Amino acid sequence: MKLVLACVGKLRAAAVRTLCEDYAGRLARYGSFELHECRDARASSAADAAAEEGARLRALTKPGDAIWVLDERGVQVDSPGLAKRLNDLENRGVKRLVVLLGGAHGLDEATRKAGTLWSLSKLTLPHELCRMLALEQLYRARTIQRGEPYHH
Repeated sequence: MKLVLACVGKLRAAAVRTLCEDYAGRLARYGSFELHECRDARASSAADAAAEEGARLRALTKPGDAIWVLDERGVQVDSPGLAKRLNDLENRGVKRLVVLLGGAHGLDEATRKAGTLWSLSKLTLPHELCRMLALEQLYRARTIQRGEPYHH
């Protein structure tokens, strides 16, 4: 199953960018992986920006994709549970999992309704940090699936 992480904005912090590149490279060794960055919206309000960015993210999805939307209101799972969810999708024959990550203004309701809500934490986190955490957890899930010692 191909994993796709679709994010709003470019990473500004060099340290976060380095970590994201590292985890993206590790993740790519476990199968097909793509990272897409959508341009930040320049809308006059936070709601308009979230709607514009959400539409850009949704445009990256295809019929038949499993879609997970990163949102603090979503379901929290532990790392083995995440690996199980990936296994379940693969066993159902899903070809692509697309994870959507909004920008600083979050995501609009239409985007939240486009897929399953996944929460990394109940805390409000910077979207750049969420990108790094999502990459690390997807990588960790892949190592769990293969019984490797990264997760202990």
